[in-house]
Amino acid sequence: MKTLNKIGLLCGLISFLAFTAPVTAEDQFGDEWKISVAGNAVSAGSVSFTLTFEPDNSGNAGDPITVVTQIGANSSTEDMVSLIGDSFSTALSQDDFDIEISWGEQIRVAAQEDTPNFALIVANNTLQGVSIKIKE
Repeated sequence: MKTLNKIGLLCGLISFLAFTAPVTAEDQFGDEWKISVAGNAVSAGSVSFTLTFEPDNSGNAGDPITVVTQIGANSSTEDMVSLIGDSFSTALSQDDFDIEISWGEQIRVAAQEDTPNFALIVANNTLQGVSIKIKE
């Protein structure tokens, strides 16, 4: 009976994946991303982001960039946003990117005119009590 349940679960998963739309380059690359931070850090930890460039016509995408921010325990949303914004400002060239903090809850990362579109993801988050969301 357990084998039948496992087979049924596997078939259901395969059916779900078969009807899920694939992610395309248009869905994951953009020229501007907003990082929203909510909550307070219960303990010290870190959050890392990976920025990957859209390939050019020759298929060259350049090297991905990782941005890591260390956050102390009991950090407020405003403190975390400031630290994350500083990390992006340090890691990315001002000639290529514009970094802005708004409302103390959000970081805007925008490519300058000649900078290729890019994808931005949260690669790792060890902060407890903190929600981090990225929107294009």
